[in-house]
Amino acid sequence: MTAEVLDVSGSRVVPPLALNEAWRLLRHPLTLLGLALWILRIAQDGWAGPRPAFAALTSEMTIFWGVPVFFAANLVAGAARRAEETLSVVPCDRERRTAALCLAALGPFALTCAAQALLAGLYVITGNELERFPSLAELGTGPLNVLGACLLGVAVARWLPWPGAPVLVMLALAAFNKIMFDHGGQYMLGFYLDFTIWGPAPYLAPAGFIPGHAGPHALYLLSLALGAGALAMLRDTSRRGLWLGAGAVAVLCVVITGIGQLP
Repeated sequence: MTAEVLDVSGSRVVPPLALNEAWRLLRHPLTLLGLALWILRIAQDGWAGPRPAFAALTSEMTIFWGVPVFFAANLVAGAARRAEETLSVVPCDRERRTAALCLAALGPFALTCAAQALLAGLYVITGNELERFPSLAELGTGPLNVLGACLLGVAVARWLPWPGAPVLVMLALAAFNKIMFDHGGQYMLGFYLDFTIWGPAPYLAPAGFIPGHAGPHALYLLSLALGAGALAMLRDTSRRGLWLGAGAVAVLCVVITGIGQLP
């Protein structure tokens, strides 16, 4: 905790505390590991042909960067919870600390947006072969999943502060994604989504794209992320009605955009 944060009182403590938590999250070893894994994946598949190149630009960030960031956010939030008694002199209650942790998720989100934009620029500069260039919604799915992973990591740390709980949550998410993928037209309800169709081996040539709507899918992911943030805030807030309402709106948006994205 910096001296500047200690000097701030009331709600004014949230922005500097959020910056502090965002910096902790950005330099967390798991966040850096996720960045390294994503870069290695891009180096392997980013220029390997139209289909893998498209997938590398749109969907690979979810697994290779998003999953490590989920655990990083959970550990950062858990460390903040364990330190709260030590930091009780700070004029900031649990609600504001949770708000700061949620706002800190914007740090990895901004970093992944910049990384995605840089990769898209490299594709253009190098003339990388693609069946078509991804839409803004398709490009945004990776960063949106990273945002959701951060917020969900905070929510899990607040609601399920037990060893092994984050692993069980991630396994449940992976199982849900696989179930949706295996049920034909419901694949777009998953989090990890490959927009390209796999042709015959070795899967390098373009074979078209899955039916469905990328714009509503991006809004679906954003709604899920905001719902996870509302869930995190609900744990410590004194204004339960406000965050229950926000969560209800997020759920409604998930339902509307979830239906709207289906083929």
